[in-house]
Amino acid sequence: MGRVRYVAVIVALLTMAACNSNEPQPPASSSDEVTYELAGTRWALMQLGDKPVTISEGGREAYIALNAADGSVVGHAGCNRISTKYKQTGAQLSFGEVVATRMFCPDMPTETALLEAVKATAGWRIKGSQLELLNAQQMPIARFEARNL
Repeated sequence: MGRVRYVAVIVALLTMAACNSNEPQPPASSSDEVTYELAGTRWALMQLGDKPVTISEGGREAYIALNAADGSVVGHAGCNRISTKYKQTGAQLSFGEVVATRMFCPDMPTETALLEAVKATAGWRIKGSQLELLNAQQMPIARFEARNL
């Protein structure tokens, strides 16, 4: 009789363990976190300096996308399409002269500020899903949020 009870307890414990293994488990470590790459990610503009970016009605989201294969950058500055080249060495980042289409729209102040931030960029960092462009003093001058390409 004792052996039957022992087997029943083992079967019950195994059944409970099997049920629990299907439940979602918290990440074992921070290395399970999704990480984003500087190049190959579409970065949507969220903040310029300390001011959040808003999109006017009918406006388009400003973004940049860097291509590591040829060092190119394409994007949209809120009103006009933009393109340039970039150089990145470790935490240092710089952009070349920006070429842009020349349309006018209500989001021109955002576009102008973004182009000035790109010109002033000396570094970068990624925190979670956000990219920060940094000036020469390592202060954030623009913040972007990762989007799928």
